[in-house]
Parts: sequence; structure tokens; C-alpha cells
Amino acid sequence: MEIDNLVTNLEKIGFSKLESQIYLALLEGGNRSAYQIAKKINISRPSIYNALEHMVMKGMVEVIPNSTALYIAEKPEVLIKKVQYEFDSNAKKVSEGLNEFKETRYEEHFANISGFEAILYKAKDIIANAQREVYLNSDFDLEYLTEDIRKLTDRGIRVVTFSFYDIGMTIKKVEFYSHMRKMREGHVPSRLMVVVDQTIVLVADASKNQEKWIGTVTNNPLMIKIMSEHIHNDIYLLKLREKYGKEIDDLFHIGTDYETRESEAEI
Repeated sequence: MEIDNLVTNLEKIGFSKLESQIYLALLEGGNRSAYQIAKKINISRPSIYNALEHMVMKGMVEVIPNSTALYIAEKPEVLIKKVQYEFDSNAKKVSEGLNEFKETRYEEHFANISGFEAILYKAKDIIANAQREVYLNSDFDLEYLTEDIRKLTDRGIRVVTFSFYDIGMTIKKVEFYSHMRKMREGHVPSRLMVVVDQTIVLVADASKNQEKWIGTVTNNPLMIKIMSEHIHNDIYLLKLREKYGKEIDDLFHIGTDYETRESEAEI
């Protein structure tokens, strides 16, 4: 590898350009004094002394006491282990600090998403970070999310899914609740709800009055609670219907326009 490339790569792992040049000069020529290093790379001795002092402190080079101090480069394999350890240690501290900073500065956010594909990508993104439970409500074949859901179940994440339709759920570890309605010819998907760990929710839909899918993703606690309740209540009603039959529906009707609209939609 050319020396310029080596200098560039050393800079990427925390060396300054001068430190890179010094280290390579020592690695190439063995023990050298500050004077010899300065002459080799054509840099003034005061700059070399300052850099060497810093490099000794960081474990990049070692100094051999003599009538004239000599410097030797740390072995590459040892040096890289030191750099890796230091990076991992600092990264851990930064990660802990950022998480603590984030937790103490909670902010609610709402983000609007437009288009079916964009909404699917956002769904994939939020469920990929699930740690405990994911709730889903959909009226379209979840083959779009099959691999994402399988990765969740493989990690032991609980996945609870509800749909009024037979949406082709074949992943055994998923808790699937459905009225198993057959999709009519020309069925147009119009609903997706995703709740992840009770911390974030995605709600999206399409209708005859909309040209394309529109969705919202938010960490708003009330929206998360409402969507979680919605999915759970659909499952509860399904269980009651399975036990007591369709007549159970009459017990819950209160005669609103919403109920009329939903009944007409099922015809």
C-alpha cells in the first residue's frame, strides 16, 4: 500500500497527519532519534518533539532511554488492539450519555407520511427496533412485512396481529386473530396500524376520497393508547363473537352513524 494511503488510513483511526508520518518512519527504519525522524520526514524538531510526547502518552510509540533518546514504533497488531479498545470504550460512554440525554429530554413528535411504499418502509423501520411487543392491524396481505415479522419472532418478540380478512398470515409464532373474510375481487387495501413497545405508533389509511395512502407516525402517549385499545378491542369482540355467535353484535350497537356506515361497508 502506498505511504499516502497509509497516512490517510491512520488519520481515519485517530492519528494526526504528523503522527502518521512519524509512526511510519519509525516502523520503516526502526529506532530513531527525534533529529533523525525530523530529517526523514522534513519537519522541524520542535514540532517532532511535541508530537512524540503526545504519541508516547497514547501508546503509539515507546521511548528508549539513552544518552540520546530513541523512539520505536509500537507493533501494529498491538497498536490496533489499543485503538480498538479505546474506540469501543469511548463509543460505549457516548452511547450511554446520548441515551441518558434523550431520556431526560422527551419530545413528542408527529410525522406525516405519504404513499403506500413510504408507509411500508416506515413500518419496517419502527418494528425493526422492537424490544418486547408489536401489535398490527391490516386489511391487506402482510407478505410485504413477512421477513420483518419473522425476524421479530426469531428474536423472541411477541407479535399480535388482527384483521377482518384472511391476509395470508403463515408465520407460526405470530398470534393471529381474524374474521377470515375473503377479499373481494378488486379489493383495495385501506388500513394499517402498527404499535411498537407502547412507545411509537404508525397509523395509515387510504379511502375513496384520497388519491393515495396517508399516514402518521408518533410517540404521543394518547395516540399509542388509543391504537393499542383499538386493536385489543377488535380481538376481544372477535373472541366474543366466536363464543356467542353474531347475535352478540346487537348487544353492543348504540345506533350511531358510524355503526350504520360500517354495516353498509360489510355488505
